[in-house]
Amino acid sequence: MTKNFLIEAQDFLNNFDSENTVVIDARTPEAYAKEHIPGAVFLTTYGCFVPDSSPAGMQAFADDVAKRYADIGVSHDKPVVVYEDATGMRAARELWILEYLGHKHVRMLHGGMRAWQLAGGLLDNELVSPRPTVFIPIINDEIVICADEINRELGQSKRKLIDVRDSSEFNGLDHTECCARRGHVPGAIWLEWTEFLEDGKYKKPEDIRSILASRGVDDQDELVPYCHRGARSANAYLAMRYAGYPNTRNFIGSMHDWSANLSLNIEK
Repeated sequence: MTKNFLIEAQDFLNNFDSENTVVIDARTPEAYAKEHIPGAVFLTTYGCFVPDSSPAGMQAFADDVAKRYADIGVSHDKPVVVYEDATGMRAARELWILEYLGHKHVRMLHGGMRAWQLAGGLLDNELVSPRPTVFIPIINDEIVICADEINRELGQSKRKLIDVRDSSEFNGLDHTECCARRGHVPGAIWLEWTEFLEDGKYKKPEDIRSILASRGVDDQDELVPYCHRGARSANAYLAMRYAGYPNTRNFIGSMHDWSANLSLNIEK
């Protein structure tokens, strides 16, 4: 895992080089078309779910998203910076996926486009035509966990499953259309992902650690955040890394994957 996965807006602005960096705008197509950081290309894999986190399912997901990244010019040789409006779930998910695919030089703009503007960065609406490349995944299994492994080891005392959705989702009171069953993974702790954020950025590492400690997490625990599609959990995963928890894995399949497998229990 790269240690410096965040880049501050002032540092990015001072060293801005869109010719030698792939800058990815992970917002919506409409937001990108209106205005974006100069030289940025648009891409979001937010709609690419992981319906099956088995090895075969993860390989299919990796092949799919790697092709999407290659189409916008991502390769292992060129640094990547991904952003959205603030420090949100979409950019975090792209960063996590790129690290999962083995990219060693990807960072997220801390504070997003708002921080860029506050630092004096300009915006434009010129659409950038990407230059396709070849991007072969080099899978990093250390940062992911699948539903089968979670299920086999439910109740393991040193693994904390952390549901970072909102309270209605955790309690099975939501109306998520694509999930036939609602609730949470048995034994999961509820801690909404937004608790790690303040003014569009991550809180201080010591504050994040204090929040986790209040939920019974200690330094020796393995942390496994999850949500619905692995986006909010990717943001929480990065917050946990930022706070100094090295033993953290994102359940990218999340409840979309878990609820579809009728052999897996769900609590409400």
